[in-house]
Amino acid sequence: MIIMNEDHVPTGKKISWAVANVGSLAIGQASILLLYAYYFLYLGVPLSPLGISLVLMIYGIWDAVNEPLIGHISDISRSKWGRRKPYIAIGLVPLLICSYLIYTPPVNDPITTTIYLIVILILYETSVTMVFTLWFALYPELTLDQNERLAISRFKEIFGVLGLILGLAIAPLIAGSFKDPMLGFSLMGLTLGIIAVVFMLPTLFFIKERKESQIIKENRIGFIKSMKISLKSRSFVCFILVQFLLQLSYSVVLSGLPLFFEGVLGMGASEWAIQMLLIFCVVIPGLYVWIKIAEKKGTKYALFISMLCFSITFPLIFLVYNPTSMLIVLLIAGFGLGGLMIFPTVLLSDVIDEDHTKTNERREGIFNGVSGVIVKSSNAISWLVLGIVLTIFQINRENVSPSTLTPSGELGLRILLGVIPVIFILLGMLFLYLYPLTGERLDEVKSKVRELKEEKAKNSS
Repeated sequence: MIIMNEDHVPTGKKISWAVANVGSLAIGQASILLLYAYYFLYLGVPLSPLGISLVLMIYGIWDAVNEPLIGHISDISRSKWGRRKPYIAIGLVPLLICSYLIYTPPVNDPITTTIYLIVILILYETSVTMVFTLWFALYPELTLDQNERLAISRFKEIFGVLGLILGLAIAPLIAGSFKDPMLGFSLMGLTLGIIAVVFMLPTLFFIKERKESQIIKENRIGFIKSMKISLKSRSFVCFILVQFLLQLSYSVVLSGLPLFFEGVLGMGASEWAIQMLLIFCVVIPGLYVWIKIAEKKGTKYALFISMLCFSITFPLIFLVYNPTSMLIVLLIAGFGLGGLMIFPTVLLSDVIDEDHTKTNERREGIFNGVSGVIVKSSNAISWLVLGIVLTIFQINRENVSPSTLTPSGELGLRILLGVIPVIFILLGMLFLYLYPLTGERLDEVKSKVRELKEEKAKNSS
């Protein structure tokens, strides 16, 4: 068992924690990419585009309650196994089951379909929160050193690349390999669930939480008060607005891509999955470049530049008329994507450190919970945007092909991918500019946290 008691983090500990990102991104990215397209296009549930969007919005509203609540409950929990790991272990089995069930809705009746989807999606999201939000909450406890955090983040994103490959390329390949969509997608969901469980096991077995990070009973803060404190932090508010707008732009693109591939380019899932796989020929070397930029210029600067690189890709969608030009656009986007994968994790850890200097407690759970709400609500909003665009431009499942898609429908899909995300990401860059934790202020926070850590360690001994 590895004990987290030094700023230097051994490679084994880094890997034990970071490897869980394979399952986190595989299962999460596949749902963003495929869930709406599966219900709307491939399976054809008996709901309108807006009906599907509203079901997914209800799921997002539950997420808004469930993420910070479970984060707060874990913050105030005490056990010999730690604050997070018991909940992670409990959530693994329902996560596995629900990963299969979200792809097996009944399709014979709108009311039955709606009830089924709402119930199963809520159960699915609860288990996802217990496992992955609380796993992520362990990250700031691993070390206070900024370079070590970047190194851990590097491991996390290396494994994350594998997760993205599984979720964005291998998953649609599995789903598209069967004539029966429900068979293909349900097998895909089960496979992703197994992957998520297996890659979480090293964290459960080889990472031990710090006892001194557990909040003692007399210092526990109520849920509402914790929410108010976190949202009073200018650093945290700027961070979650950046994360929200960044994730919203990304989710709109990702959710709309299958419809663009199918409707404009006439590419089936097994064909466009290969293009998604090739993106990582750029993402992987790009990670090294972004890490070097962050080490020289700082995390905030590197994230700003990566957002700029990512955003200029979107308008190029208006020049895409064949698979080759589409691949070029995706490769350009892949370079900026590398930076977006790494830096939000580091920024959030800095925000949590700043809060620690004010409360003298480690409250990763509530900050990760609120941050998770923002990210997941952006996914739900992206599905609503998708439903609105499909409705306005009169795109339905019968005309999503090059031979049947109307000129206005094609314009709608190009606007969905080439205009709307740019607006969101430019707003995100504005809030990143206002984010205050950088330079001397960040150094002061790190110094104060080290003092508090040493004082707490002395008192516990």
